[in-house]
Amino acid sequence: MSVFLRFMLSDGAGAFLLEQQPKAHGLSLKINWTYSRSFANQAPLCMKLPSTTKILSQDIKILAKYMAPLSKEAVEGALREHGDKVDDYTMVLPHMSSYYFELSVKKIIAELSPNREVPYWTNLRTAGNTGAASIFIMLDEYLKTQPVAGGDRILLFIPESGQFNYVLISLTVIA
Repeated sequence: MSVFLRFMLSDGAGAFLLEQQPKAHGLSLKINWTYSRSFANQAPLCMKLPSTTKILSQDIKILAKYMAPLSKEAVEGALREHGDKVDDYTMVLPHMSSYYFELSVKKIIAELSPNREVPYWTNLRTAGNTGAASIFIMLDEYLKTQPVAGGDRILLFIPESGQFNYVLISLTVIA
């Protein structure tokens, strides 16, 4: 399994520049809210480096059992806490380490947006799994390649499967 992990990660780096005011010209993004939730106390470790083997591995059975339901619970919790609905968003940008998770992402978005189909966008095909840099690179590519307008709302969804930690960030485009 360690070979699987090594070859799934692509090189990448990214950052967000946070400022007090929007740019005078061009697009800016307003951070509406952030949300972080850990389920480390409710699910076993999925990513391990046993001292006996010194081989990094991911337990796919644990991942399959916990990732989708905890993802949905994290998204529901974030939206409930901030009085939002998936329907409020123009686009969802979910970090996915592989297309193995695509069906789960589609299902969660569909279940949480009964009033309309809310699209999602990923750059997994063009950038690969860039790990911790993924959401930075994905948002940058999305803004450079997709039509966006002032008032559009974007929901960033960043799951971490090792200990089932989730971060969501709500953004509004300011043109």
